[in-house]
Amino acid sequence: MKTTLLASVSMDGFIADASGVPSFPEAAWPDWCARANQAGGGAGGVIAGRASVEQIVEFGMADAVTLPHKRVLSSREADVADWKRAGSPAEALATLAAAGVEEAIVGGGRAVYHAFMAAGLVDEVVLDLQPAVFGSGVPLFGEELDVTALKLLETTPLNEDALRVRYRVVRG
Repeated sequence: MKTTLLASVSMDGFIADASGVPSFPEAAWPDWCARANQAGGGAGGVIAGRASVEQIVEFGMADAVTLPHKRVLSSREADVADWKRAGSPAEALATLAAAGVEEAIVGGGRAVYHAFMAAGLVDEVVLDLQPAVFGSGVPLFGEELDVTALKLLETTPLNEDALRVRYRVVRG
C-alpha cells in the first residue's frame, strides 16, 4: 500500500496560523479533498489526528472527504463521526491494508505528519503551497526529524495562486 502525506502549507511552512486555524484561501480545502478523494481510485483511506478531524467536523467540512476508509489517530478513545480509531500509525496502516486499501492519505495534523515521517512510513509527500505567509503558527512537522531525501516527481498549478508539488521519499 502506498502512503502519501498530503498537506496544505503556507509559503513559510505552516499548516495553520498561530491560533491553530488553517487560514488558507477558500479553494485550499476543495483542492486538498479532490486529491485525497482520488486515493486508491476513490476507494482509498485517509488518516488524520483527532484534533484535525474534530476541526473539520466542527466547521461542517467533513462531508467533503468521501473516501470509504477513515482512521483517526488517537491515543485515547475518539468517537468522531464515521472515523474509526487507530492507536498508532502502524495500526492505522494495518487496518487499511486489511480492508484492501491501495493508497492511504496521511492528512494531518502536525503530530500525525511527524509520527509517520519519523517512523519511515511515508512513500510520497504532496504539498499544496498556498499564497499565504503566517509568520508564526503550526509547523508542518513540529519536531525535529532525521534528514529525509525527497525526489521531485511533479509540480502542478492548482489555480492562479497555489502550486502542488509531489515528491517521492528516497529510501536508503
